[in-house]
Amino acid sequence: MTNEHNPIRVLCVSPLFAPAADSEAFCAAKLVRALTGAGAEVKVLTSESIRSKDRAFDASAMWKTTEQLIVDIPQPSGREMVRSIAAAARYQTKFYSRWVADAVREAVRLHGERKFDLVYSRSLPMIGHVVGYWCAKMFGVPWIANINDPWEFHFVPGLAYPKTSALNEAAYLFWLKRTLREADLVTYPCRQLHKFHEKLSGVSHHAEIVPHIGTRAVSKPARSVTASEFRLVHAGKLGSSEITGRSSNALLLALREFLNAHGEAKEITKLVLVGQKDSATSALVESLGLQNNVEVVGRVSYEESLNYIASASACVLVEADFAEGMFFPSKLADYLAARKPVLALSPRTGVVADLATQGGIYRVGCKDANAIQAAVESLYQDFMLNSLRNAGPSEALVQQFEPETVAQNFLTAVDSLMPATRHGVLGSYDLAHTDTVHATQ
Repeated sequence: MTNEHNPIRVLCVSPLFAPAADSEAFCAAKLVRALTGAGAEVKVLTSESIRSKDRAFDASAMWKTTEQLIVDIPQPSGREMVRSIAAAARYQTKFYSRWVADAVREAVRLHGERKFDLVYSRSLPMIGHVVGYWCAKMFGVPWIANINDPWEFHFVPGLAYPKTSALNEAAYLFWLKRTLREADLVTYPCRQLHKFHEKLSGVSHHAEIVPHIGTRAVSKPARSVTASEFRLVHAGKLGSSEITGRSSNALLLALREFLNAHGEAKEITKLVLVGQKDSATSALVESLGLQNNVEVVGRVSYEESLNYIASASACVLVEADFAEGMFFPSKLADYLAARKPVLALSPRTGVVADLATQGGIYRVGCKDANAIQAAVESLYQDFMLNSLRNAGPSEALVQQFEPETVAQNFLTAVDSLMPATRHGVLGSYDLAHTDTVHATQ
């Protein structure tokens, strides 16, 4: 049972955290919600200004439950050469050195008020692990480092991303190797990222897989949708607005051919694109004459996106066309939590391909318009036969991404790192804190 009188105290260092409108921020907040649901006391060091170029904030009510847990560490403004040099030397980092110094200073203050049992750091960005390393070292407590994406995107082969200098690359790799060697436990959302970082760093290390948490909306969807509408929903960034270059071309070409082959479907088929608008996608929609069948919603709150997912007949996932898929898209967990069949434009090998073997996910090549069209036709036939429910994911697959499952797996790994006097301090999950979001009536 959860020890209500002496709960475990966790210092979470997550530079990106909700309500910042960012997928990593959402993933971090959902994991913290799950941990507090399991009885942990969590304090989060974050920064609202860490990404000053895109300071969008999410209005979802679900983040209200984590507001009181956040300590915001602003990104220092202006140039303070002496302080920057001193902080860089003290904390051995050339990246955000003043922010690191401020974050460590605040963590020391909080630890002095009431001691932490565990330090848990998250990336992106990787500076969270710099703070995590120094805090765990100073406090003498276990350190868990969670790596949700490649350490830095310029290390990803085939990704059109600005290269960095040799000096920066060496500095990034220094902290990657230190993190992998010094952390008491490293966690990833999928085994492919573990393999990628072992190869990149040359550091063989044990890791636990802690997948993203899936969240679903219940009650009414964001808008009235008749049962006669064959509705495909894509939620998230797409096209040139996405850093990995997820192209919508093959999907739209396949939709055009599907509608040409099934004239009866033209009046009831709708592809809904939820997320930041992409000019290239909009231009292709117009050139293909798909204006009546494609709805470009634009950016909405996280909870609103869940409502759109709930309204779908099937959900669409578009990945970049890599040789191997190393990313675990967090929206896939939300699709599965909604128990929707998923049409995944994804590499032949990788995270999504592995999950597709468990059913409920129709994986096709990212650029294979013919295969995409065939998959849409299969989903359409199931829709017309009212059998789409049978095409969705199994309960066994869905449960892998439920908050109580993820939290318990995480805490089981944590328990082995704790002193004997703290073993078993977390053991039961409070179902009142599950990540189910009730849509607006």
